[in-house]
Amino acid sequence: MKEFIEKEKAKLQDLFAPFNDGGSWMSLVEPGRDSVRLGIVDSYTIIRVAPHFDAEGEVKRVDFWLFVKTVGYDEGFQHAHTVKVVGWSQGDTYLLDLVDDRNRKYHIELIFPDQEPELASDWSSWRRYKMRNRDRFSLIDVDLMTEHRQIAEEWE
Repeated sequence: MKEFIEKEKAKLQDLFAPFNDGGSWMSLVEPGRDSVRLGIVDSYTIIRVAPHFDAEGEVKRVDFWLFVKTVGYDEGFQHAHTVKVVGWSQGDTYLLDLVDDRNRKYHIELIFPDQEPELASDWSSWRRYKMRNRDRFSLIDVDLMTEHRQIAEEWE
């Protein structure tokens, strides 16, 4: 079981690699409400995977807990979130839709510099800022990861 979980975690993390590498933005879409742009995302990290089995013992679906840090996460907790994902779809390699355990939809899109030059500029500035402040971010990242792993592990 542990090996399956580790493989699934790696496979899901690979799904987010283009978004972590190239920059992306995320929106929250709740049924019956206007969508909310959550901003440019620094990174997506899979922190927990939970398979669900059918009567024959075959995996019927996999839930996962996704740790999301948006640009500016060094300025406060409001920029770091853990989401329990119970469904996802990907129509193209540049976009991804997630559904959480409260039936909210998260829409993720890669940043295209030629179409979104301001977002691309903000993404580049953020990456340079993080590189100049590596020591600070390494401490912040360890604390946040510890906190959000605990959140995911205690989540039902």
